[in-house]
Amino acid sequence: MALESRIGEPTVYYFGSKNGDVDYDGIRREIERLEKLVVDLWLVASPFDCRRLFSEKTLSDAPLLEDWRQAVRPGPCLVGFSTGHPLLPGCGRPIMTSDIWLFSEELRLARSMSRWYRLGNPFRDMSKDN
Repeated sequence: MALESRIGEPTVYYFGSKNGDVDYDGIRREIERLEKLVVDLWLVASPFDCRRLFSEKTLSDAPLLEDWRQAVRPGPCLVGFSTGHPLLPGCGRPIMTSDIWLFSEELRLARSMSRWYRLGNPFRDMSKDN
C-alpha cells in the first residue's frame, strides 16, 4: 500500500502489515527510478569532462523548463513552465519538480529525483529592473 501523494512529492510505501497489503509494483517502480538516478550520479562523478555525456541526442527527450528558478519544497526543487514532460503534458505548463539532485546552470541541466530537465531561460524578476 502506498500513501497517496501529490504529483512530484515522495510516496511512502508501507510494509510489514499482517494483512500483506504491500504495493510491490509501486516499490519496484521506485527502485527503478532510484537506480536511474544512481547511474546519472555515477556518470557525473566520473573523472572526465561530463559535458561529453550531454549531447543533443542524449537529452532530446528531456522536458524543457522555461522561466525556471530554484525553490524549496522542503527539499531543493525547481519551478517553471514545462514543455515535453512525460507525465505533465502541455506546452508552458507550470510545474514544481521533484527534489533536485544535480544542477548545472552552466550546462543548463538539472537532474531531479525523477528525470533530467533541460534548462531554458531562468526566472527574471521584473520588479528589480529599475
